[in-house]
Amino acid sequence: MSALQVRDDEMVPLRQAIELDGRDVLDLGCGGGGFARRILAETSAASVTGVDTGDVSANKPGQGVRFLTGEAQALPFGDHGLDVVVMMKSLHHVPIDAMDGAFDELSRVLRKNGHVYICEPAYAGDFNDILKIFHDEGIERAAALRALERAQSRSLFRLEGRHDYIRPLRFENLDQFRRNLMHLPWLKSRITPEVEQQVAQKYSESAKPDGSASFTSHMLVFGLTCSR
Repeated sequence: MSALQVRDDEMVPLRQAIELDGRDVLDLGCGGGGFARRILAETSAASVTGVDTGDVSANKPGQGVRFLTGEAQALPFGDHGLDVVVMMKSLHHVPIDAMDGAFDELSRVLRKNGHVYICEPAYAGDFNDILKIFHDEGIERAAALRALERAQSRSLFRLEGRHDYIRPLRFENLDQFRRNLMHLPWLKSRITPEVEQQVAQKYSESAKPDGSASFTSHMLVFGLTCSR
């Protein structure tokens, strides 16, 4: 396998993998809506909808973009009304026992030959090594990949291509790392003094004399087409 490309901008591999122009696009697991807005602004997508399980009321809608609260296993759409579904690091956030149902829903809401772009972080690499100290998603990430395989074996989707890349992450100092990542509401572990010490030690292994540190994350990317 050839060396993976480093991608600072995660819009680039998406646009290379799937045609978005003229399409009705769903950003599933949209969070604050920034990526959904970028899809609308940087492509000629016909429409973009962002869906997240959390409160999306702060995500201001605009011309051609809207935001809805919903779950992957119970999407708030009618049948066969979308062309593309984008899941940026969100499949492993679906409850494990609902992952198969999520793929059933994707098949239901997509039009004939509709596409799904799934980007999942690999459970490997130096960024994962520091992240898992306080937020270990190994079980969920493995379950997401198994569900993706089952979606193909159940003939819901066929794999059209892999578009993996390396995502670089840089922090000015340990305090910035802590602010950005260690106070999120969904963390799996309590931030105890022992955890703080382990994170500081792991960070120091990658830190430069000025305190900054760079990490990389291997992103697994799957381009799927609806088999229906």
